[in-house]
Amino acid sequence: MKRKNVLQVVIYVLVILVVLLFFIPIYWIVITSFKSGADVFDYRFLFKPIVNNYRNVLKEASFQKYYLNSLTVALISTLFAMIIGFGVSYGFSRFSITKKEALSFYILSMRMIPPIVVAIPFFLMFRSIGLYDSYLGLILIYIAFNLPFVIWVLRGFIDEVPIELEEAAMIDGCSRLRVLRYVTIPISFTGILATAVLCFIFVWNEFFFALILTGVNRRTVTVGVYNFIGFAEISWGQMCAASLLVSIPIIIFGIIVRKNLISGLTFGALKE
Repeated sequence: MKRKNVLQVVIYVLVILVVLLFFIPIYWIVITSFKSGADVFDYRFLFKPIVNNYRNVLKEASFQKYYLNSLTVALISTLFAMIIGFGVSYGFSRFSITKKEALSFYILSMRMIPPIVVAIPFFLMFRSIGLYDSYLGLILIYIAFNLPFVIWVLRGFIDEVPIELEEAAMIDGCSRLRVLRYVTIPISFTGILATAVLCFIFVWNEFFFALILTGVNRRTVTVGVYNFIGFAEISWGQMCAASLLVSIPIIIFGIIVRKNLISGLTFGALKE
């Protein structure tokens, strides 16, 4: 019994150490965002906090513009990826398709391509057809990279919806679209919401394509944070303040949908 207690104590200590390891960078960013330039490299716990860093960041017209760009691109690309992905995943789940599994794996393999492999071709292509530094260009890229993930995840959620319910609804006179609206989507809604949240987070945090395929006009907020790196110095306080402001939508969104997110991620995990 004592041996078991010692093992539990060791596990708890390891868990605490791992949690601290992950929270130390967050703690450093938070306290740095409230420090003046002279106090940034002073590692004392006691210092005079300031809010000038946040005030200066919010006054930046370019930062506000980049914030709006990120929000626009993330919402639109997530919406279209979910609409297209749901239709494709429903087809894979409910209809007989030639070489369906091979095609499904091919779709998933598209998500495994490193972004740097296709960055230069996309840059050259977008510049030649006028999509460089545009909303449409970024939205198309993020839809393309989110679609394989959406299709694979939603297919699993749709597979968990009993097909007998859909058949019963169609026997009662429902069309396929009404079955989707009143049966399939409501039952798998938590899974759909969880997938949408993960897609939104991916687009909001994405940096590489936003850096390569945008100029000044459509730059996203993750790239805009680097504006605080100057030629002569780095504004660490303002950069940390901007980083925390970038994290706020994801944190708020996660808190609002946390129940649906957890239930969606575990949807179909337990079977009798």
